[in-house]
Amino acid sequence: MDDLLVMAGRLYDVWRHPERLFAYRLEAFKRRLISLLTINGPSEREQQVRRHLQTRLRPKTDELYTDHYGNLLATIHCGDGPTVLLSAHMDTVCSFLPDRAIVCNGNTLRASSDLLGADDRAGIAMILELMDVIRHSRFRGTLKIAFTVQEEIGCLGSHHLDRDFLCDVDAAIVVDRRSTRDIVTSNGGTPFCPDEYGRLFEQAGALAGMPDWKTTTGGLSDAKVFASFGIPSVNLSVGYENEHTEDETLDCQAALETVLLLKTVFDQNWLTPFLERRIAVQN
Repeated sequence: MDDLLVMAGRLYDVWRHPERLFAYRLEAFKRRLISLLTINGPSEREQQVRRHLQTRLRPKTDELYTDHYGNLLATIHCGDGPTVLLSAHMDTVCSFLPDRAIVCNGNTLRASSDLLGADDRAGIAMILELMDVIRHSRFRGTLKIAFTVQEEIGCLGSHHLDRDFLCDVDAAIVVDRRSTRDIVTSNGGTPFCPDEYGRLFEQAGALAGMPDWKTTTGGLSDAKVFASFGIPSVNLSVGYENEHTEDETLDCQAALETVLLLKTVFDQNWLTPFLERRIAVQN
């Protein structure tokens, strides 16, 4: 009863003050992040994370399975249109210490000791957040989701990902980049996608009131692997800094703003004309 009263109070507050909706959503998103950051899952021992995600994905997806290498793969059908892959990795660079706690200072999370693990639990939280709204968006197409294993030891999970799952994927979006507002489209001299694909995300950022999203170069990630399979790919910032160290932090607001960027991309169906032109050129 108390929870219903709180919810009713917040709905009334949002009706009176629509600008407060983001603050309430951020509060819920922060709880989701903290829950994920408490689950151990170093490379080659991602079972707990996978079980947690299976429970949450099962009622929201049309297909769900674990491939031969341990990657968790899901599909959501949203009408006729392109097939887009969203991906984050389940593993952390090492195990969490048993007495470690998550410390919240405003919108910034850190661990009391040891690494935080926002690389890449932040990306996982963002995909779960998008899944909550994708069926109610204007997106027309198929959304595929890949939660990969062993990214931290050479992107082994994505290298071994079920090829049948990838065979109809038209474009990929990886959410596993440090900092904020980066759209990684290449690794040094190796492009992950045509320039036009990266510019779609810059345009979506501007439309969403975040004009400082910019394409840039980056390091090794699953985006490079998907690109090597011929899939145009980007890797987006998720708000963590100083990954793999005890100084790791996560800006929860920046992470949620990346979700808003993604929702804008899907709501506008901007990927469809780009992919249609790409297919036409290939044929």
